[in-house]
Amino acid sequence: MSLQNYRDFSRDAWLLVAYSFISWLGGNIAWFIFPFYLKSLGFDYTNIGIVFSLSTLAQASVLLFSGPLGTRIGYKRAVLLGVSLMFLGRLIQVLYPTIVMLTLGGVLIGIGLAFESPSYMALLSGEVSDEKRHYLFSLSSAMGTIGSAVGLLLAGFLPRYLGYREVFALVLLIIPIRFVLVLFVKSVLANTEKRLNLNKKLLLRIGRFALPSALIGLGAGVTIPYMGLYFNQRFGTSLESIGWLFALQQFIMGLGMFILPMIADRLGSVKTVVSFNGSASFLIAAMPFSPTFMVAAFIYTVRTILMNIVNPIWNSFMMSSFSKEERSTVMALNNLSWTATFGIGQYIGGRLFDFSLTWPFLITAFLYAISMLVFWGFFRDAETKGYKSPSA
Repeated sequence: MSLQNYRDFSRDAWLLVAYSFISWLGGNIAWFIFPFYLKSLGFDYTNIGIVFSLSTLAQASVLLFSGPLGTRIGYKRAVLLGVSLMFLGRLIQVLYPTIVMLTLGGVLIGIGLAFESPSYMALLSGEVSDEKRHYLFSLSSAMGTIGSAVGLLLAGFLPRYLGYREVFALVLLIIPIRFVLVLFVKSVLANTEKRLNLNKKLLLRIGRFALPSALIGLGAGVTIPYMGLYFNQRFGTSLESIGWLFALQQFIMGLGMFILPMIADRLGSVKTVVSFNGSASFLIAAMPFSPTFMVAAFIYTVRTILMNIVNPIWNSFMMSSFSKEERSTVMALNNLSWTATFGIGQYIGGRLFDFSLTWPFLITAFLYAISMLVFWGFFRDAETKGYKSPSA
């Protein structure tokens, strides 16, 4: 396999790649500025954690059925429904910045994500063969990550000229573009594929992916949503500097994702995931002992790249293990495992950061390491034994 594989994708595949870029651009403007927006309204870490957690747990609750429902109504319709709910949620958060309405908006966003994310991945999965899927997934993630970097730069730079609320409101101009892009994508789900038998055997197969995802989600929730505030509180770092830091790591990740499929071709998907994520576990443990912002920034940048650059390889490996009609449900339930524990982790992290700037990182490192041990235990022989779905 070579870079030639990136030239062979369909028109719909490229529309979905463009969607990924726009989605992450707007999403990361909101993700970066939202904690500062809430802080400016007088909320402490614990209150911010509650707002985050309720949104994430709403997403987790709907993920219980959004996968099968996406299969029934069609992946394209499910994505459009999710994008519409996200727009409504952001609109409420901009227009009515009270704790109740901010939480309500977050719940709508969480529900929207529950419909959008698994069906988007299922749409993307249907555009290529199994042999080329990790190339398309990596391209989509790479362009999304570059879009994320642009969004982070904007979110860090614009507060010099606009208020947090006005910067946050920019997402209301971006979300409709996502809707239009998906309108032009043809649905790939045939009527004969809209029935899914969700039996015990399938649930156990999904559980092998879901358990390590759940451990990662719990660990990520404890620290990642608070990193911007952490740098600002501990080192007095400006928003613009934090935005540049986050953007730099996104740019590097985006470029790396173009190359990573070739690494996975050589090492195998499982070894690639374990080696990258395992290394990140040690780095996150070193974060609270960094003496300066520059040291902490370097550690966090490398850790983030190692942890996230392999996500498309993980997703591609998972998609290749299930049939087409199973994939939306598989992605939804796997997302559920990550999202539910991420929401719990957000609340725990909010409480922990109010009295310690060290313990959250150590807890996250421990959970990351355990997740990789579990993943390796489940799948170390999967690729040599041909771990594929019967209809893949």
